[in-house]
Amino acid sequence: MKISNSSVTNLTDDKDLIRWDSKLLLGIPIIDEQHKHLVELCNKLYTEVMESRAKYENENNTKWQNTLAGTLKECVNYVATHFSYEEKIMKLVGYEQFSEHKNRLDEFTKRVLETAKGFNSMDFSDAIKFCKFLYEWILTHIAHEDRLYVKKVVEYKKI
Repeated sequence: MKISNSSVTNLTDDKDLIRWDSKLLLGIPIIDEQHKHLVELCNKLYTEVMESRAKYENENNTKWQNTLAGTLKECVNYVATHFSYEEKIMKLVGYEQFSEHKNRLDEFTKRVLETAKGFNSMDFSDAIKFCKFLYEWILTHIAHEDRLYVKKVVEYKKI
């Protein structure tokens, strides 16, 4: 799926990696708030990577990775919380594509956890690539995959 340029900013020109946009709203308030928080966390990680890069660019050490450890952990923990909540909703409403959706969530979680484990050995280029991976995944997931279960939630609410 192609990601809209209105939601994704240039990696070098903007403080935020992702601009929250009303087009990302699903109409499920708790999920929309969680998605908004995921965007904020992705932006926070990106900002910290860029600030650390500027601060430590002339030093050949891992100080910059240490400054990001807390934010990376916060991202990992919140993703797990959000996915757990999303899975409960899909099960509750009887979403037919639950298994496929869960498999994609599990694949994403696995990649994020693997990256987090190896974060201390990353260079800035890898860290920026990881941020780019996050925003592409978040926007694709919200804009496309999560929209697929909204109809079931709306139908369930009518019962």
